[in-house]
Amino acid sequence: MDAQESPFKLALRRVLARLARREHSEQELRQLLADIPETVVEQVLLHCRQQGWLNEARLVEQAVHSRAARGQGPRKIAFELGQRGLDNEAIRDQLATDALDWFALAAQLARRRQGAAPLDLPARRRLMGFLQRRGFNQEQIRYALATLSKPGSP
Repeated sequence: MDAQESPFKLALRRVLARLARREHSEQELRQLLADIPETVVEQVLLHCRQQGWLNEARLVEQAVHSRAARGQGPRKIAFELGQRGLDNEAIRDQLATDALDWFALAAQLARRRQGAAPLDLPARRRLMGFLQRRGFNQEQIRYALATLSKPGSP
């Protein structure tokens, strides 16, 4: 850091270094800039929003898609994004309006996890726990187990 560098430029440089790697929430960036005066932090965040570098709606959309692709359910995704300081209403809206079929995703994970093994009671319980830990609700889990129980299910 140059001794003449202003707090705004220092903060902006830090933020851009982070945003160049991945999207971040405002809360995460505020934590990064904890040693910078609050007025400067506000200016930097405003500048980043105006430039389109900081967009929490885009972050929520990308995070939902990437986590769903990794087999996480809506409850786990909502919890994790809430921990990152993102707006709960924006998260709920994205999960509800998204084109993802949570029931089909739960069924796909269940098929992949269970394979061709018989679905006896202990296996059912293990599979239920697995899907719960992945963040699926009871209705989605019941659907996934029902698809495994049907003869000739894909």
